[in-house]
Amino acid sequence: MNKGSLSPHNRNKVYLLSAAHLLHDIYTSFLSTLLPLLIEKFTLTYTLAGLMRVMLRIPSLLNPFIGELADKKGMKIFVVISPALTAVAMSLIGGVPHYYGVLALLFVTGISSSLFHVPVPVVLKKLSARRLGFGMSLFQIGGEISRTAGPLIVIGAVSLWGLSGIWRLMPAGVLMSIFLHYRLKNFSFPGSKNGNNKSGEHSLIYTLKRGKSVFAATVGLMFTKSLTASVIVTFLPTYLVSQGRSFASAGATLAVLQAAAVAGVLFAGHMSDHIGRRRLLLILTFFAPVTVLLFLLIGLKFMLPCVFLMGFTAFSSTPVILAMIQEQGFDYPSVANGIYMTMSFLVTSVLVLAFGKLADITSLKEAFYLSAFLSFAGFGIFAIFSEKMQKTIFPLSRE
Repeated sequence: MNKGSLSPHNRNKVYLLSAAHLLHDIYTSFLSTLLPLLIEKFTLTYTLAGLMRVMLRIPSLLNPFIGELADKKGMKIFVVISPALTAVAMSLIGGVPHYYGVLALLFVTGISSSLFHVPVPVVLKKLSARRLGFGMSLFQIGGEISRTAGPLIVIGAVSLWGLSGIWRLMPAGVLMSIFLHYRLKNFSFPGSKNGNNKSGEHSLIYTLKRGKSVFAATVGLMFTKSLTASVIVTFLPTYLVSQGRSFASAGATLAVLQAAAVAGVLFAGHMSDHIGRRRLLLILTFFAPVTVLLFLLIGLKFMLPCVFLMGFTAFSSTPVILAMIQEQGFDYPSVANGIYMTMSFLVTSVLVLAFGKLADITSLKEAFYLSAFLSFAGFGIFAIFSEKMQKTIFPLSRE
């Protein structure tokens, strides 16, 4: 068998995890589409609307500790139950009578999401071998397709049953958890490299010290992605509704954005195996804000081509970053992934909240313009750090 290919057995496991990722993230993708309805229902400012997105991700602060558990215990049970837990929490959002009840359900969803997303990339490294970028892209495609299908599914559910009736969507997640339990019962999740930490330090401190250059370099990537992809996926439907588009049209446009992200993710993961992670990430972090500016300048008349370009560039860096983190040979790979996800949460949360506040003061359109211009700073940060460290942690080509 070609060393660069995935064996049929491993490929089936990757497909299974990608399918679970798809279904899990279908539920978490409901929030952006429902945001205009929730803003109207609870009479929210854009700042409070942005806080809902933050609440969904605030459990990411626990990711390094979840990663520590994953490295020690494998955490298979948490990966298995996550689709069911997320399905129940997100399907109940429409019927909650109070804003703070929505925040509580989003917090539960965030915990469930962390339990799924932290350990799985380590499993993918074991399954994908030298095709790590490709394996990560297959997994990430599940997440991106979910954000294409999710808006369409929840729009249909709201049309049929109303906002309070979307609880009827929860059975699919429960069934996926049952299926995962059956298919993974004989599969052993990888753990840490026992004995490699000679310093006696806690695994979190040890990993932070060993990987400080890697984590510093990713700050630029997070900055650009937060000011492009994160604000777009959070506020695009609300922006389109404010410009006179219907709720259904706004949701369908979000689906186009996420469909483009699917194509971008598959392209990025595959190409990074051939031209190198650093070179591709430099290209993506430069062109992502360019496409946002193009969307704003051209206007709504020729919106869909610009939306497709935004989705293709702004969202496609994730599998490359995940592969980059896992390639560093950390003794505690799940802890390293947890640290990255926590840093991503902190940067994204601050910037999304700042974006919402700016939109309250000015307008959504002006806030989009400013965020696109500021995101070029992320390109500069990554370019500087990756240039200094490319010979050690960012190879320009794969052997």
